[in-house]
Parts: sequence; C-alpha cells; structure tokens
Amino acid sequence: MRFTPYTQLEQFQSRPYSIRYYDRYGILLQITPLADGLRREKPDEIPQRVKDVFVFTEDKRFYSHPGVDVFAVMRALYQNITGGRRISGASTITMQLSRIISDNAYQPARGQTLWQKTGEALNALRLETRFSKDEILEMYINSLPFGYNAEGAASAARTFFALDLAMLSPAQIFCLAVIPRRPSLYNPHENPQSCAEAASMLHERFANNKKMAEKWPLLAAIDERDFKFAVESSRRFQYPFELPHLIRLINSQLLSQDNNSNQRLGKIHLSIDLALQRYLEDAVAGNVMMYYSSRLSNGSAIVIDNDTGEILAWVGSADFFNNDAAGQIDGVLALNQPGSSMKPFLYAMALENGFYPSDVIADIPMTFGEAEIYFPQNFNNRFNGPMLLRASLASSLNIPAVYLLYRLSVRNYTQKLLTLGFDSIEYSAADAGLGLALGNAPVSLFELVRAFSVFPRDGVYLPLTWEKRSKDQEPGIKSQERRIYSSDTARLICSFLSDSSARVLAFGAGRNFRTTFPAIFKTGTANQYQNIVALGATMKYTAGVWMGNFTGETVLDKTGSSIPAAIVRDTLSTLHRANTFAQSMDFKIPEDWQVRRICAVSGMNPTDACISVINEYIHILENKSNCTWHQIINGRIETVYPAEYQMWLTSSLREGSLDYASSPLEIINPRGGFVYLSGSGIGINEIPVEVTGGESGILHVTHNGRQFTVSRPFIFFLPYEAGTNILRIQNGYEEAAITFTVE
Repeated sequence: MRFTPYTQLEQFQSRPYSIRYYDRYGILLQITPLADGLRREKPDEIPQRVKDVFVFTEDKRFYSHPGVDVFAVMRALYQNITGGRRISGASTITMQLSRIISDNAYQPARGQTLWQKTGEALNALRLETRFSKDEILEMYINSLPFGYNAEGAASAARTFFALDLAMLSPAQIFCLAVIPRRPSLYNPHENPQSCAEAASMLHERFANNKKMAEKWPLLAAIDERDFKFAVESSRRFQYPFELPHLIRLINSQLLSQDNNSNQRLGKIHLSIDLALQRYLEDAVAGNVMMYYSSRLSNGSAIVIDNDTGEILAWVGSADFFNNDAAGQIDGVLALNQPGSSMKPFLYAMALENGFYPSDVIADIPMTFGEAEIYFPQNFNNRFNGPMLLRASLASSLNIPAVYLLYRLSVRNYTQKLLTLGFDSIEYSAADAGLGLALGNAPVSLFELVRAFSVFPRDGVYLPLTWEKRSKDQEPGIKSQERRIYSSDTARLICSFLSDSSARVLAFGAGRNFRTTFPAIFKTGTANQYQNIVALGATMKYTAGVWMGNFTGETVLDKTGSSIPAAIVRDTLSTLHRANTFAQSMDFKIPEDWQVRRICAVSGMNPTDACISVINEYIHILENKSNCTWHQIINGRIETVYPAEYQMWLTSSLREGSLDYASSPLEIINPRGGFVYLSGSGIGINEIPVEVTGGESGILHVTHNGRQFTVSRPFIFFLPYEAGTNILRIQNGYEEAAITFTVE
C-alpha cells in the first residue's frame, strides 16, 4: 500500500501555503491570501500542547492504531444500532486527513456511504505507511478547515483570536479545537456562549483524563472564567497589507518556481526596513497631493544597501488603491524615459575610452546624423561654449553628451548598458539613436538605481535582492559581483556628481542637493516632463525616485526635478542620521590621478594670462601643454577661441576672438547627405550654412553652379532648391564640398 499510486496526495502536498512576509526586523508585513481569500499558514512549529488537545479531541488512540481504529468502529456500530441513528462516525485523524486530501470539505461523517467510508479507511492505511504519526498530525492540524476563509490552526488562531498559534492561552486552545466540528455554531466572534460551552465540556473530559492532567497541569487547571474571558477577548485579526507591489512581484516569481523553499516554509524575511518604507510612502504620497494640480498624479521610489544589494524600501505608487491614477501599476518596474539620469553611465564610458576630466567639449550648435538630422538642444535652450567634462555632466548639458555618444557609437554604449543590467533597452536603443545619450529609451527605476549604485561601489555591479542577507552569505554575494568600470572611473564620476560648484550652471546654489555628508546626485526629465527622475547615493545607500503619471500627460514644468530630488536628499539624510558611522565615509580618491591646477576655460596648464583657474584630476601619464586660449596682447588679456566656436561667439555680445587657422576648412552645417523637406526647414525657406577654418578672410562659394563670396564669419543662408544640391567652398588653397537633398 505504501507504493501504490496516490495522485491526490501528490496534489495535496504541492498546495501553496499563505506566505508570511516579515521586514528585516521581524515585523509582519503581509500574510498572502490564496484563492477566494483563503489563508492557510504553515507555522514554524505546532506547540505540543496544541497537538495533544487536538488528538484528545478527535482521536485518543491516534498513536496506537494503524490509521483505522477497530475499537472505535465497533463502538460506533453498536451506538448507531442501539440508538437507531448515527451517533458516532469512528473517523480517526488519519481518516479525516485522507478525506481532506480527497478534496472533500471537512465535516462530520454523517451522510457518507459505506463505499466512501471504505475508501477513506484504505487511504488512511496508505498514509500511515508513508508518514510518521507526527507528520500525519501536523498535516492534519495545518489543513483543518475552520470556516471564515481560515484553514489550519495557525490561520484560525489569527482569524479568531488575532494571535500566533504559540501565544494562545489554554482556554483559547480548547475553543480553537471545537470550532472545526461546527464552524458556524462555535465561532467565538458570533456565538461566544456556544463556543465557551463546547470548549468547557471538552476541557472537562480532558481534565478528567489522568494521563493528560498529569502531563498538562496548567491546561487542566482552567475554569469557566477562563473560557468566558477567552471568547470575550476574541477579535478579528486585521491582516496587514504592506509592500503591495513588491510582495505581488515576489508571489508571481514564487508561483513560477517549482518546489520553492520559501513557499514550503511559508515565511520570508525581506530585506525591507518598514520604518523607511513608510517614510518614503508618506513622502511620495504627500508630494503627489501637493502638486496634483500640476498633473503630477503618481510616484515611486526604491532604496538599496550598496554593500549587500538588499532592497530596503520599494514604493510602487502613491496609492495602491487609487484606480483613477492606476495605482496598482508598479512604478519601480514601469518603463519610462529617464532623461538625463542616464548620462553618468555615458561619461563613465567616455573616461574609459580616452577622455579626461580636463577635456573641453564644445557646447555649441551641432547637427548629427546623415539622412535623419539630429539637432540637440540644452534644457534652457542656451549654448555655453567650451565646457570641461566635469561641468558638462554635473550641469547635465545635452550637446556634450550627444557628442560623446557620437564619438563612442550607439552600439558600444548599448552593450555597456546591457552589462549594467538595462535589459529593457535591448530592442529600443537602436530606435533611440543618438537620443540615447539624453535618455529617450525607456528603462525602469529598478534598473536605474541598480546601475547607479555601481559608482559608490567602485565600478562593481551587484544584483539586487529582496531577501535579508546574513553574514554567512557574504561569499555568495561576492561571487555575484562583476566589474563594469575601473575603480578610478567610478571614483571620478562620484567626484563629478558630488561637486556642488560644477552643477551651479544648471541647478544654481539650491538646497536640493545640499547635504552634511558626501553624496552624489543626478536628475532627469523626459522631453515633455511626463517623467521626472532623481537618483542619489552615498557610499552605503542608493535611492531613486520617479514622479509623473501613468497616462503620459505632461507634468507642468514648473515642478521640474526638484520634487523627487528633495525626496532623495531627505531619504539619504534620514538614513545618515540613523546610521551615522556607516554613512560618514567619504568617496574614495582615484589612485592614478593627481589634483592639479588647470585653466577653467581651456583645460590646459594655466599661464599668467589665465584669469580663471581650478583644481582638476589629471592622469599621472597625461602631458598637458600650456594654455593657448588666453594671451596677453598689447598689455591686455584676450581669449582666442578655436574656430569651431565661431557661431557661438558671434551669436551674442561675447568678448574674445577666433583662431580661424586652428582648424582646417570645414563645412559645419549642413552635413553631407542631409535631407531637407521644402517649406519646413530652419529660417524662412532658407538653409543655414556655417563654415569654419581657413587662413583667408574671404570664402568662395559655389551652390549648384551659382558663385558668390562671403567674408568672415562664414555664416550665410542658401535658398531651397528641390533636388540634389552641391555646395563647394574654397579658401586659399583649401577646398571642401558636400551634397545634400531638398524634397
């Protein structure tokens, strides 16, 4: 009988249990319901006193019979015949368990046919050959239906007494033991007197049993007052509903895994800090309420521990139950355009591919592309001229970022992002093109925070986890790490993003990034402000906040990125106050770089003519030349810019001159291969042209056979002429030519 097929048993053993979720400090977060709201908990341990009361109640000879109690059958047969009605069913605990396994709701055996009873007995014998008595008893107690969506003694203890099973008083144990007999009649909430009377009668028999009275004197010593108090103190348990988005995600992952150990155990200790979680929930919900008139209807946030990859807080939306704002969408996992919050990963890649912090990038009008023209602009529609790499990132300038991506290539950058865990851009990066530099490919806040934590972690990637990790798991954590950037690259990015003076151009001297401890920040907004993102990190923690709406509506831009930035700053400040020692660490200093003085404009070694000098990291192998941009001419300091700054310098009243000979003759705009649509170009039916370089002050131009000359600066306009256009230029001995199309 032990080896006969028992399909129903296999299905029974694979049933899911309600999972008890705790935060990292043991605070109960949720007990997940099963189908139709049923809760079936698997306790850590069933107290022996509870086992003995249930055995005494249902099957006194449980430990001596083989699954079927012959004496009980004979007694029941005699009682039923002499009484002329069904008085006893003689079902043992094992037989009752076999009935539960057969998917029949537990109820007294009245109405069962002889054939059903025989099958129940045979299954009980099969169970006895497969399991020990203790195993059978635990399965029985954990599976007993108590009614009111409670199955098993552990769930019943919560449902009827709002207590863990191990915390029940002796009187409450007896009350619990009688409920399965008639759940509607013995429910202590609705029929306290009936419950107390039935429990008292059971207790009287228990106390009169010499063996039980000697083993459990405290159980035997209770009286009527204890039962009265037990039913009067009965109250419904208010099941907590914390972390709805994260726990829903974990449940879906568990359901997709076979024989998951956590599911079998019935409990999971999350890495979540409930106090921090509630703080963030209030911060997100409060700001959404404050700025609701700006069409800001939702927000999400996530905080992680950089050392372990543990998730400390996960806020999926401002209000899970707000259907109008799609509150059940998880904003931590939702894909949104992150805007400039992606730029640090691009600049880190640039540092690893030959760019230096002292390099100057031209923040001037630039066009990129061939058949499709890409003309990026900064957030304030201004051009800032020559910008050092540090300020370009810290002030989140767009044109330098696009220029870097143009130099590094979209394909290479995409591969780097994939190694950082941005799986969501695998198919969208190609369509994003150079706009990928500005964050126009949707990613999740989860991916952003995980990747951003690479910088305080010295360039090392670590997967995130929602499970609390112990010290003995540290070797396993180390095995999951992989290096993405060199440690010096990560340290330079931390230097850039923690430099308040470098971000003044974009953010001024506002307090949104002001902290009393070392911290890095980066923000980003989508083009139409429908997504606003802020990231922040210390050496110990990384936090990210997204705000906007799930409908795609534009958030009024007056709110900007200051709202999520303030939440991130305040969150890191809260963690700093709670963990002063852990949070007080400064960011590490790059090993192969030295702090030296450079010209703040050219990035070269300063001379007496340089009026603005700053400190910057210079690589130990980098040989820098003296500044040639600042010169003393006729006793006055003058700034002589390279020729590429021609349009920027002449577009407004700026001091300085141009060194036209610093670059070869080149047509900056339009580029070869450009396609213009007639009537929709820049200007009024005209095509702007900019040419730099050349030694002569006169430029000879030939456009579609028509010739004319232009004096410096070489900025002029061409008329729209449908079809293929050929533009040729000559300056001294230098020539250049391009072809573009007007459709």
